[in-house]
Amino acid sequence: MDYDWNFGILWEYRGMLWQGVLTTMRIVGLSVVLGIVIGMLLTPLRMSDHAILRWPATAIIEVFRSAPPLVLVVWSYYCLPILTGLTLPGYWTSVVAISLYSGVYFAEIFRSGVQAVDRGLIEAAHSVGMSRLLILKRIIIPLAFLRIMPPFTGQCIMAIKNSVLGSYIAVGEILYEGQRLSTHTFRPLEILTFVALFFIFTIMPLSLVAGAIERRVYRRYFRR
Repeated sequence: MDYDWNFGILWEYRGMLWQGVLTTMRIVGLSVVLGIVIGMLLTPLRMSDHAILRWPATAIIEVFRSAPPLVLVVWSYYCLPILTGLTLPGYWTSVVAISLYSGVYFAEIFRSGVQAVDRGLIEAAHSVGMSRLLILKRIIIPLAFLRIMPPFTGQCIMAIKNSVLGSYIAVGEILYEGQRLSTHTFRPLEILTFVALFFIFTIMPLSLVAGAIERRVYRRYFRR
């Protein structure tokens, strides 16, 4: 391959790339936190015995699960202002859209974790005199945690990947800044390689840490 690589361009424009990294991390952080909050709010409604609470929550979850995240971002940016008069900057549009998309998945993840706990274990704990708080601490939370940890980690990873969708509405995250810089310097290979490595070295440690936490919880509560 006859190409003269020059990764020094990354150092020359480090300020621009660093701003893209910071914007990406802020989008991811806010989206995951808000998504978890949305998921925790939707979960009890989704599991409610009352149809008036369960049906709207189920409808919200199914609608947002069915729409691709890129469609949510673009629709929120261009269509929402026309329909409602509410105009959000591109940055906050990305945060809101990704949060909603992540939130409905978190809701289903939390619901599956809670429902996976065997009711017989809870009844047995009651029969030996354990309090509700102790049952929650020793049985429900550990069992539900082990169930939800893999899909929860996967959804956090998806939020990291979905952050690049902001580039479609000119949000200055890492991919958008990388594309701008590639056009300016005519060095797309070096710059887009940096963008790819940024995501690889962000996601891989997250997966490893999540796996270590899962193993630690299992050893603490289930291995004697």
